[in-house]
Amino acid sequence: MANIESPLDGIKVIEVSTWFAGPTCGMWLGEWGANVIRVEPVEGDPLRGIMASGLLPVSDYNWMWEMANRSKRCIALDLAQKQSQEIMHNLIKDADVFLANLRPSTLERAGLGYKTLSKLNPRLVYANITGYGAKGPGAEWPAFDETAFWARSGIMSTMGEEGTPAVPLRGAMGDNTTGIFMLGGIALALYAREKTGKGQRVDNSLMGNGMWVAGVDIMGALVYDFWIGRFSRKTMGNPLYNTYQAQDAKWFQLQMLQTDRYWPGMCKALSRPDLENDPKFNSHGNRVKSNAELIALLDQEFARKDRDEWGKLFDANDLIWAPALTPVEVIRDACALENGYILEYDHPTHGKLKGVRCPIQLSDTPSRTPYPAPEFGQHTEEVLLEIGYTWEDIAKFKDGKVIL
Repeated sequence: MANIESPLDGIKVIEVSTWFAGPTCGMWLGEWGANVIRVEPVEGDPLRGIMASGLLPVSDYNWMWEMANRSKRCIALDLAQKQSQEIMHNLIKDADVFLANLRPSTLERAGLGYKTLSKLNPRLVYANITGYGAKGPGAEWPAFDETAFWARSGIMSTMGEEGTPAVPLRGAMGDNTTGIFMLGGIALALYAREKTGKGQRVDNSLMGNGMWVAGVDIMGALVYDFWIGRFSRKTMGNPLYNTYQAQDAKWFQLQMLQTDRYWPGMCKALSRPDLENDPKFNSHGNRVKSNAELIALLDQEFARKDRDEWGKLFDANDLIWAPALTPVEVIRDACALENGYILEYDHPTHGKLKGVRCPIQLSDTPSRTPYPAPEFGQHTEEVLLEIGYTWEDIAKFKDGKVIL
């Protein structure tokens, strides 16, 4: 398997991005075999300082930077300088993909707009992630995933119990989702190029991805021009589609939509055969009518045993459920381990590192083992030499603070 090429071997990607959404897409491209060159500003990407932000435990290992930037090389350029634009154009003229997550005006000022680069390299796939879309009033608005993916997309309004405050998003969930969607868009454009010989523009946004993730609620609004509001676990219409807490205070999720199919098995798991034919609960319609009463009853029943005990009973009766695991529990979970969702690779400073693997797995052309995220400007000289600059040129660039 080690000698099998990855799907994107031979693809050259120039990435000019920041924070997480663009970088995570670049990381996936790198792990699927692409030669990804990350272009970083001379002041450094702000994600390099995230460990001092107060949001995370202080550590000398910046695991967020590592997660979004492994399997890339990095050069540091002052894109405000004319010579940097020349360097960028020399990098891009034979590239396959240009990847960014910047405002269109920022890219235009740096000489990196779509019209400029597509004229320079007609085969270039030009991919940019914005907060709210490349058109309309939000095209130039600043954004993070909590604002564009989570809040404006409609997701935030649907989360949490009715009457409780809005729930904030956990770190980079929208960025990770948007990054892997952009990976798919780039793959489509590369495939189309095989047929047409031409590159094209690929637009993606945090808000658009959030709307797709919230698509069931958005579709309901499109059809009925209203939304059903937040759920409450005490009054869920289907009591077998709900969260419950076990005796050991651990939570789990039930999700059985065909309740007539699963109700007998649930009664067996509960050791409550009397419930199966109880007139209040003996059909889906009756369980919906008596939902609050049944949920209260199930709360009492599930408080009798620990979650692991219930899990064995659920499995024995082929019920659809899952434990609500903490991240520490997830990294020890058999499903995650047996499917290779956690990978391991070597780091020159931190030794053996573990990370989350791309959930997409191909049998014959696998992703490659990651290599560590780059140090700041680690590959500047190496990359410039590859595209034809000399050591004398590099010295002049350093003197002019074009590069570090």
